[in-house]
Order: sequence, then structure tokens, then C-alpha cells
Amino acid sequence: MSELSEILSLLEAERDRYVLEVVDLERRLSLVRKQITTLEALISGYALEEQMYQPQRRISESSSSTAVLLNSQDEIEHSGIENSEQTASQLVDSTAPAEKEPDISDIPKLTIARKPGTLPLLPEFQDYSIQNAILILMRQRPELHFHVDAIVRDLYGDQLTLSQFKTAKTNVSKMLSTGVQMGLWYRVFRALGVYTLHYEKGVTTKSIGK
Repeated sequence: MSELSEILSLLEAERDRYVLEVVDLERRLSLVRKQITTLEALISGYALEEQMYQPQRRISESSSSTAVLLNSQDEIEHSGIENSEQTASQLVDSTAPAEKEPDISDIPKLTIARKPGTLPLLPEFQDYSIQNAILILMRQRPELHFHVDAIVRDLYGDQLTLSQFKTAKTNVSKMLSTGVQMGLWYRVFRALGVYTLHYEKGVTTKSIGK
């Protein structure tokens, strides 16, 4: 009897070990799935951002949607992709937020002049603080994930020297961190220097009451 009891105990212990392994594997699988979801969101955001921010394609806001569509169609024809009409339609849908002018009536303009020597923003943002300029930029493309370098480029232009770029990036980074604390926008998990306008469960930092 004692021998049977020992065998039973060994079998139960082995069973318990496998149960623990299953629990651990399920936990790791859940984590991997969350990481895949996050990466897919980032890939989608960066892919769209690359299309919209190519320096040679920089255009005025009033014609941005048309230019993006034309550039996309050129790429489709060049690579020989079939069903170009359907693909172009999808690209138009993905850039829909940029087609309409965002509501910025609640964003105040500067009430005091900037200090002499301050690095100037692009003309469309000159009347606003850096933080409010970032908010306007994000409202123009509310579905995008913005990297700090892309924000600097869109607020200050592409002609900055290395020293000017470092200064602008420092200022923008400070305002981005402050904006997260204020709940103006959100930091994207596991992506250094990436922010987005809207809270996304499992993708961004937790929602903060505005």
C-alpha cells in the first residue's frame, strides 16, 4: 500500500507541475498578444505618418488629402499592385481626419510676445504656445501616433540646424510630458517618445480626468 501511495503522490505532484506550467504559458501568451496588438497599432501609425510627412510631399493643409491620394496612386501604379481603385479608397479613408479643419476655438493664443531670439514656429503656429501648437497638430490628425522628432519637424519645419533641432526637441519634449500630466494627450507604451491624442486601452498610458 505504501508503494501505491508514493506512486499516487508522485503522479499528483507531476500533474500539479504541468498545471502550473499551463498557467504560466497562458499568462505569457496573453502578454505576447497584447504586445502584438501594440506593435500593430504603432506600425499602422508610423506607416500613415511616413506617407503624410515625406518632405517632398509637404503641402498646404487645404490640399493635403488630394496630394496624399495622388502620391499613393503613383506608388500603386509603379509597383504593379492590382485593384488600385480599392487600395486608393482605403488610403483616402485612413487620412480622413486630415480632410476637415479641426475645432481649435477653445485653444487660446499667446497674450504676450515671445522673447527675442526664440526659435520661431512655422507661421500657422506662431500665435500659439508650443504646448497649444502640439495640441492643434494632434487634432489635425487625431488617429496618428506622433514621434517627438516628427512633431518638431511639423512645428518648426525641415530647415533647422542640428543645434536648433536639439533646442526645439528639448522644448517640445518638456511640453509633451507636461501635456501627459494634464491629460491633453497620452504616451504610447513601449515606444520611446511617441504620443497620441486619444486614450487607447492597452496601448497608451491610463486616462487622466481632464
